[in-house]
Amino acid sequence: MPGNAENEKQILFNSIRLMICVGHADGYMGEKEIGRVYRMVESERFTLRERQVLMDDIDNPKRPDQLVQDMADLTRTEKLRLLRQLYHVAVADRKITPAEQQEIRRIAGLLGIEQDKLQQVEDWILEGIDWKERWQKIVGE
Repeated sequence: MPGNAENEKQILFNSIRLMICVGHADGYMGEKEIGRVYRMVESERFTLRERQVLMDDIDNPKRPDQLVQDMADLTRTEKLRLLRQLYHVAVADRKITPAEQQEIRRIAGLLGIEQDKLQQVEDWILEGIDWKERWQKIVGE
């Protein structure tokens, strides 16, 4: 099983790199987005080199088309999980900008995710944002 754990780690590593691309899509990666990335990096046993790559990406994000090439053999489920993670980093600040949404859609296309599946995930995420906003109104915060 060590090969499987290493594969999962590599998927997460590349996913974080794509999340950084999404975070920068609107021209600015906010503190909450950066915080989410840092927490993910700290929760894994990345090598010093891998951590350096991720920190460099925060300052100088790479192009998603370059990063997706290393993810061609992901399963459909892995791609959809990645898509969900991209949305989670985009909504870390409780909103999703049109630029972030466009970048996620572009990455989904590069990954070969079908348009109907992309729409299902997007609708689910937007519904979750609405639920959180409604809860804030209920509790008055």
